[in-house]
Amino acid sequence: MNLLISFIPIIVMIVMIVGFKVRGDITGIVGWILTIIVAVAFFNTDFVFSLLASLKGLLASMAITGMGFFALLQITFMQETGALQRVVVWIKTFSHGDKPCQIMVINVILGSMLVCVGATPAIILPPIMFAMGYSTVIAVALPCIGYDSLCTFAMLGATVVTLTDILTGAGFTMIDGTAPTLQVVAQYFTNYLPVITPAICLSMLFMAGGAKLLKQGWLAALITGLCMGGFAFMFAHLVPQSIVLMGVLCGACSLVVMLLYMKIRKVQFFDRSGLTEEDIALEKELPLWKGLLPWALLIFFCVITNFVGPLKDMLYSGPLEMRVILWPGDAGQPMRVIWNAYFWVLVSTLISSIWLKPRNGSSWGTILKKWNKRWAPPTISSIVYFMIAYVMMYSGYTFGTNAAGVECWFLDPANQDSNIIALWAHSAAAAFGWWYPVANGFLGLLAGFVTGSETSTIALFANYNLISAQDLGLNPLAVIASGGVAAGLASVITPVKLQQSAASLDKVGAESQVLRKVLPYALILVTISVVMSQIFAITIPA
Repeated sequence: MNLLISFIPIIVMIVMIVGFKVRGDITGIVGWILTIIVAVAFFNTDFVFSLLASLKGLLASMAITGMGFFALLQITFMQETGALQRVVVWIKTFSHGDKPCQIMVINVILGSMLVCVGATPAIILPPIMFAMGYSTVIAVALPCIGYDSLCTFAMLGATVVTLTDILTGAGFTMIDGTAPTLQVVAQYFTNYLPVITPAICLSMLFMAGGAKLLKQGWLAALITGLCMGGFAFMFAHLVPQSIVLMGVLCGACSLVVMLLYMKIRKVQFFDRSGLTEEDIALEKELPLWKGLLPWALLIFFCVITNFVGPLKDMLYSGPLEMRVILWPGDAGQPMRVIWNAYFWVLVSTLISSIWLKPRNGSSWGTILKKWNKRWAPPTISSIVYFMIAYVMMYSGYTFGTNAAGVECWFLDPANQDSNIIALWAHSAAAAFGWWYPVANGFLGLLAGFVTGSETSTIALFANYNLISAQDLGLNPLAVIASGGVAAGLASVITPVKLQQSAASLDKVGAESQVLRKVLPYALILVTISVVMSQIFAITIPA
């Protein structure tokens, strides 16, 4: 009975989003309240402790929440100063004469670079694609799927940072007894990319133009996919400092290869024939370097704080780690405010304001007013799904003396099923057995559809996957990565992203057409990923 009751918050959230199309932030708040009720009433969780667990979830969400919060400020600032429009004009000149190359460069390469620095390709790129002659459905679908393979490294690797902290807080260790590092966690995700990324690229061509376009551009798609996936795999294994800049580095390297490919095929990369008079006027008014300045500064600061070893050690795990401990027995939540990317998003925005000024009657008051209308729904969504995850994670904890003789909050080993996550995990391991990685991949797709975020999905199910995998003797990181990759692929079917993309074209309502178009592709791509996850979970030592 408790197993059925524990699913009530999840079922209610799915019904609200799918059946009634309720916004993600409102759905999340309802889900959080229901989760607390279930934890307190049926899993003997102290009410005050459930609030403390919620607070811990809020703190754990800051890597992703803070990034989204300040990235929205930066994007609003760039819009009101004309910087974003100047970048868009530049993008419009890419590969105008070759549709396959254009699709790959704009949606995959540039999309991955944009999402890495906190921009939203699902909002920025659809108007560009539509202006280039693509239909509404395709102009929305391609930007939403193009960056999906590197979705794990969006917002300067916030997902990887969050997962590493969750695993460390849960006491998970590698075979050699060490705690998992950012590099190790990233490697498990990049294992999928040399296969998944080319599959995404090929599916995009078929989606945009059927067999004819696929036949015309399969080589460009394979080159793009293999470069993006291959470079990600290489950087994760050889350059640990590159994790937070993965999208930018892979995009830049892949762009160089694509330029060589286009030069060999004598395809013109820059073509200004599609620019309007307004575009040309903006080019004269605002130099490109000013348009790119906020992102250039952000990348510069991230390079400094990740590639300068002593500085990174001090900010990431040293005296400026800023670990917050909420209760006796709590391992604490490292905040790393000065290391985290959101701090440098704010700094880069403020420094850029020296050279970039609001235009067309706008002002900083206008910027802040528009930002104030934008930040709440995505920020609240990000926070509440973490809070739900942490209430579930700490449900059933009691205060007393643990096996080590320390007074603290702990979960009684003899009564594991008083914890929602443990109950789910043991039940799933018993139900799916050897096929658990396959089931988990499709669960990740569903969770990504509901939460709209790979990071939220990982926060919700990481501990659950960890316990299930250990029960079955499978590699936990391979299993967790399986759900994460699938949740990333869910970006192309997530109602929130599709609605935002359609709205950027003033085509609200078109998202239902896009969903019908892209759902088969998402299912095929997730099927490929779960086959790989099944192999990885069994063959890589746990």
